[in-house]
Amino acid sequence: MRKTIADLTNGLYHYDGHADLSDRGARRYHPFSFDFDSTSLILKDPEEHWEDEVKRVHNENRTQLIERLKHEHGTRHIENIVKNAADLGPKSMSVLAYHNTLHEQARRAFVTGAYYPALVAACALGERILNHLVLDLRHSFKSSPHYRNLYRKKSFDNWPIVISALTDWKVLADGVGAEFLLLGELRNRSIHFNPDTYHLLRDDALDALQRLDHIISNQFGYFGRQPWFIEGTPGAQFVKRSYENDPFVRAYIIPHSGFVGLLYGMELSPDAGWRHLDYADYGHEELSDEEFARRYRERDHTKVVSRKMIEKQHQAG
Repeated sequence: MRKTIADLTNGLYHYDGHADLSDRGARRYHPFSFDFDSTSLILKDPEEHWEDEVKRVHNENRTQLIERLKHEHGTRHIENIVKNAADLGPKSMSVLAYHNTLHEQARRAFVTGAYYPALVAACALGERILNHLVLDLRHSFKSSPHYRNLYRKKSFDNWPIVISALTDWKVLADGVGAEFLLLGELRNRSIHFNPDTYHLLRDDALDALQRLDHIISNQFGYFGRQPWFIEGTPGAQFVKRSYENDPFVRAYIIPHSGFVGLLYGMELSPDAGWRHLDYADYGHEELSDEEFARRYRERDHTKVVSRKMIEKQHQAG
């Protein structure tokens, strides 16, 4: 007897039941829960080469955004607030996790001109992310020589030791370890007494927040060529079959994913979140990642599952 998504209590999100699905060879994990904010790009002045209508719409949106900033932060220092928000830039896409809210709070502090709180918050959140990664994943690396060094909390304060372990465990995406080390240097210079900090507050806070954003977007993002995602699937990301049991992917990516086939659809749920719609059974095929990507690019959009299609089937049944 075939076991399908329809036999599971929570179907596409019943992760413990996916291993023995009859059609699992035709499915991949598709992350769909994320956080990002690109509105600060609207604060940039329009480019000279833009068409007049594009400039007009951009300026209208810019005016509306400035009004929103006045409502959120007050009007007294609105010129500085607008400049800070523009210089800070967009918040990159990230999977929903413990860091999102704290990241937003640090960014808001910078926008309002609270540069030292923003600087300290960015550095502290960098350390918290490192600690989380170790605490959440170290049980998967008990045989590693690093495990004994990371068993006690005191060792977590030593960023190079933690970064070395996470790098050897292949947890960190390319470039993330180097960004952490640079943020750690900034942390040490800023948290411990250094008289130069007073003269560099805004620059250091902006540097720390942008490095933190790079860390979050590269490690927890969806479109930064992370090694666990299949290449060649424009507009969506799917976890490679070989990474489905990777400790980082299991802890952070899969819990925010649906186990879908090529013709899945999506809809907004009543709580304003996204959820997947999909067929119950894709048959016996065993697709490689490359074949999955090719068929995704070439899929027949008339067959993509929709709420209307589901309701029609229920009526017919």
